[in-house]
Amino acid sequence: SNDVPQVTLMKNNKIYTGVPVLTGSCPGCKTLYLADRERVSDENGGVSRVYVNAAQYIKVGQSLWVDRMFSAAVLNGMYSFHASASAYTEYWNNSYSSGSVKITRRQVWQAFVQESIRSLGSASDIDLVLPDGLPIDDVTKEAFSLLGENGMIRAANQHSCPECSQPYISQADSLLTGEDPAGLVGVDESQPVPPLVGAGANLAAEDVAQAQRDAQQHAQSNNMNVDIDATPVKMIVVDGIVMGPTHCAYEECTSELGNARGGVFCPLHDCEYGSKCRACIDHQAQWKKHSLNRSKQSLAGVKRMLQRPAENMPWQPATEREPQPHDQPTLDTQTSNYFSPSRFYCVETTCAPCGVVIAWTKFSKAESPTKILNWLESIYPTEESRPAYICIDKACLVLRTAIANGCWDNVWKNTTRFIVDSYHYINHRTTDYICRKWCNPAPLNGSAPNLVISAVDKNGRSYLKRAFNTQACEQLNSWLGGFDSILRRMTQGNFNWFLHTMLFYHTRIVIQKQRTGKEDHLAEENVDNEVDDSL
Repeated sequence: SNDVPQVTLMKNNKIYTGVPVLTGSCPGCKTLYLADRERVSDENGGVSRVYVNAAQYIKVGQSLWVDRMFSAAVLNGMYSFHASASAYTEYWNNSYSSGSVKITRRQVWQAFVQESIRSLGSASDIDLVLPDGLPIDDVTKEAFSLLGENGMIRAANQHSCPECSQPYISQADSLLTGEDPAGLVGVDESQPVPPLVGAGANLAAEDVAQAQRDAQQHAQSNNMNVDIDATPVKMIVVDGIVMGPTHCAYEECTSELGNARGGVFCPLHDCEYGSKCRACIDHQAQWKKHSLNRSKQSLAGVKRMLQRPAENMPWQPATEREPQPHDQPTLDTQTSNYFSPSRFYCVETTCAPCGVVIAWTKFSKAESPTKILNWLESIYPTEESRPAYICIDKACLVLRTAIANGCWDNVWKNTTRFIVDSYHYINHRTTDYICRKWCNPAPLNGSAPNLVISAVDKNGRSYLKRAFNTQACEQLNSWLGGFDSILRRMTQGNFNWFLHTMLFYHTRIVIQKQRTGKEDHLAEENVDNEVDDSL
């Protein structure tokens, strides 16, 4: 019994000391079987670690184990409260720790990584296999490489629900009585549609006249024509949030930093430029300004800027990068020096209107239409997989770029239309003809019947509403922004794994809520039917 190691076990919120840990061994293949992993030797002398998804206990420290309820609580706490590993450590120690047994931040992070690996591995039906003895930072990089699926969210695979998929309608609802195709449901029912000013004004007037002629031709039919055999109409929503990890400062290099604490280059470019002087005589002024802005004396001012982001005082240093306006062309920014590492510009997400996250990626420098189109094409490589509508706040720019580079005719023309959100459309339809004609998210004249549906209010009156929630990504980004202070301090590998885990977990919870809501609705209907039968 002296050869059996004794460890501390945290089971839920209880602490047990002196718990024995047993290890099994196969005399034939020399595989070691532990409670949370298998250690497998190969013919070449290498050793691999198999992360067993069905493990009930997980090792998170040299002599500390936790059960899956504890590790699941860590993941739940970080998700629900936007908590960092440090914050959760403080919470748990203050709430449950007794005496000298306390958990550390590193152990909490280990619990998060171990639990998330098993959660995502179970969804993919894969027991992750990595070289044994990897540092935790390398574990997250390898886990994302093998389980991250390039940002595709496994929990959203083949998802469909009434909020993100509607039956195909070939003819508009009779309530759609507007004559101007630029009219917007929910805005222009009781007011004239603002005219287009500037280039394209005559084309917009011709569109109105043509819409009136089309309306007269279809005046005899007032009922919607629902094609049961047609493919359901689907929409996705795309948007970005300005956040991201640091990466190599060298132009066009987005590799991870060789030294995350003070380094500015990846290992390759650090060998080439790391030993060179930061600033020559001609650029000493830039170096001094850079050093001053990052000195301890400037720390209080930086904190003030973070706490009051809308406040911009004359004495405060200018921000290093301004958010890119969504309706203006992308500016190609150039690196002026290598004093500090570069940072990814934004995280781009694709959502279903119900809130289910389909995929995510990072964009460096800018959220350009070309990057968006290339990414969308990688998500939807076949015509059958493409949605009928893609809502982007810069859809008019994306459409222009798609037409210019040829991918509109080659990829999207036969399957998909790009539309903007209503806020963008209201502010842009009076100055941009392409946006006005092609990107209306809810035409009041019925020219896009699958974007507008009729509903009945509590008083029994019919009204029009948009068929899809075009604000899904905005709502996701509002929640995702709560992790910004945590994510911006992470290495690129930890950033990728943490964000992917949170989005996977979020998607799974959204789908679970949909199922629960459907079950509750069916239960209420059954109760109502039983009451009716008893009367």
